[in-house]
Amino acid sequence: MMPMTGYFMSKGEPMTWPEGNLANWNAYYTLQGCGEAVYANASVRTGVGDFMLLSPGVERSYRIPDPEQGWEFYWLHFRATERLLTQLDWFQPSSTWQIHTIGDASLRVQIAESLEQAHRINLTNPDLKMREAMLEAMLEATILQIAAGSKKMATNAVDTRIEHALEHFHRNISAPASVEILANVAGLSRSQFNQLFRRNTGRSPQQYVEDRRLEMAAYYLKSTSLSVAEVAQKVGFDNQFYFSLRFKKRFGHSPNHHRKRALSSS
Repeated sequence: MMPMTGYFMSKGEPMTWPEGNLANWNAYYTLQGCGEAVYANASVRTGVGDFMLLSPGVERSYRIPDPEQGWEFYWLHFRATERLLTQLDWFQPSSTWQIHTIGDASLRVQIAESLEQAHRINLTNPDLKMREAMLEAMLEATILQIAAGSKKMATNAVDTRIEHALEHFHRNISAPASVEILANVAGLSRSQFNQLFRRNTGRSPQQYVEDRRLEMAAYYLKSTSLSVAEVAQKVGFDNQFYFSLRFKKRFGHSPNHHRKRALSSS
């Protein structure tokens, strides 16, 4: 079976659909929002930064539990290669579903970029020599990268109050994310939250939020045809001019130049 990848985004309307490929392993990597896999006797919800891995042969459907929040994700259909079977203990048919969470936001963007590259090859290069082997190797490498990232997270525990604030922010990065809002989610005063956040992440809440938003903006500029204004709004900047100033300070060039560089190198 040819490994396959795809991209999907829906927001503002309720959706439910069945799984059409039960013969192979399936996975869903969530960029924004949340989704749910629904089985006969159970359901599992996946959110931002989650890699939801689903075993073959078990009937299920999918739904978007919160249409206003929506669900944006990459999907994968693939076989478990010998390397995956020997390196990971994930691919046991008895494991109906698994959730592997990537805590590092920069790594989340890297994984999204890897899946976008595989998706483009899958979509636009049907006659490419060794296409199937190339896609399989790319997906294998990405899954191993996810495994390494989720294991690293497990050994570098973050205070649960900061985790709650980070989950709130990453669930919808375009929503307001002031220090006051995040501190309230964490159940801490502003000063307590600032100190604990810096201790756990190595940076201030304001810097963390801006860095994550700009990293996702760089990803959307490379992987979508959204205008600069649309990208700015999608990642939480209401003012396009201010967005462009902060983007240039972060990356050393304008959003438009960033997109041109990405197109010329692809």
